Amino acid sequence: MAKESFRFIHASDLHLEQPLQDILDLPDHLRRTVIEAPWKAAEAVFEYAVVENVDFVVLAGDILNPAACGAQGVAFLLEQFETLRERNIAVFWAGGRVDGPDRWPDSIALPDNVHLMGKDAVEAHVFRRSGEPIATILGRSSNDNQIIRAAEYAHDPDGTYVIAVAYGEGDADTLAAESVDYWALGGRHQMTVLQTEEPAIRYCGTPQARRLQEEGGHGFLLVDVDAQDCVQVRQIEVDLVRYTEQDIDAEDQAMEDDLKRACAKRVSRLLSESHGRHLLVQWRVQLPGEPTGSLSPATLQELLHWLRREFGQGQPACWSLDIEVLPPRKLPDQWQQEDTILGDFLRIAEQSRKKAAKVDLQPIIDAETPATKAWQVALAINQPEEQAARLAQSTLLGIDLLRGRKVDLLASTRRFGGSDQ
Repeated sequence: MAKESFRFIHASDLHLEQPLQDILDLPDHLRRTVIEAPWKAAEAVFEYAVVENVDFVVLAGDILNPAACGAQGVAFLLEQFETLRERNIAVFWAGGRVDGPDRWPDSIALPDNVHLMGKDAVEAHVFRRSGEPIATILGRSSNDNQIIRAAEYAHDPDGTYVIAVAYGEGDADTLAAESVDYWALGGRHQMTVLQTEEPAIRYCGTPQARRLQEEGGHGFLLVDVDAQDCVQVRQIEVDLVRYTEQDIDAEDQAMEDDLKRACAKRVSRLLSESHGRHLLVQWRVQLPGEPTGSLSPATLQELLHWLRREFGQGQPACWSLDIEVLPPRKLPDQWQQEDTILGDFLRIAEQSRKKAAKVDLQPIIDAETPATKAWQVALAINQPEEQAARLAQSTLLGIDLLRGRKVDLLASTRRFGGSDQ
């Protein structure tokens, strides 16, 4: 019998229990939008399934934590599943880190169109149309192993299109070795393509970003498979709010005469590219080669207020979260060559940077704040990137103090770049 075409949705990481993070001083007119964004984005996934009349939906983990979401989250998800059931749309759900089958309340039955896969072994479900097998969905919920074991998905081919649903980290070469046509992966919040050619191996990402590290558009994947098993994958963006980090360097400031104009021009471009979505912007301003004190905490605070007033009230809004001062890419050579405390300080800082040495703050933490756990957590540095960033900021603070500049350690901007006053 000739094969038939079909289409399905690949979604994951809805995380209905997680609110948006990294937000400072959110205005009243954006609060409801930000609170509802994860729910609205998740709802759009299921609405699209109905509108596009897909054959089934594949959920690749971290949909919701029932305990953290409470009754509202469970009721919301059941309502979406019931809507799909009325349209005869099946759901194949492989749980992830927060939504394993053991977390779903025993007293609440899932609709019969929803197949929540177990943790013990890979399950095989066959999607049929008019009684004829069209696709085989292989999957299992995560058993807390962060690595996807491709060998567990081994099976005897039967001529149907094979979709493997898995949560965790996978290696493209290892996954491609199995007889699978499409790997529907979950566990990453950014959409990631591990392999485009057969087999297609993709993370669909989360429908709504939650933090600054999750920049860009977010949504789910719509997968069309034709009668020749050729696959076409489209990302459908359904996010309501987007995060972005924007760097303004000395060249940007020079081209626009000043920092305010440079930021305003950047905001205009961001809004034109956002397609009506609200934006949450973290600004990072690069100091010139010789910091002049022009970016004092007071100046930055005034700029932040101006950006919020000018661009944070519209529809869509571009809300500025904070302004971070980045150290100069290169400090003046004569500073490091000085026979002064500043010169000694910069030479030591440069040696630490080149050696990528780990700065051990534990003795200071133990001596100065032995009973303050918040400080211990804040000062703990684990990743090399965090080490480099912390060292750069510390170097900038040291320069300000050693050159006699006024530094407000309690400034609301929480950044350094002192004033000559």
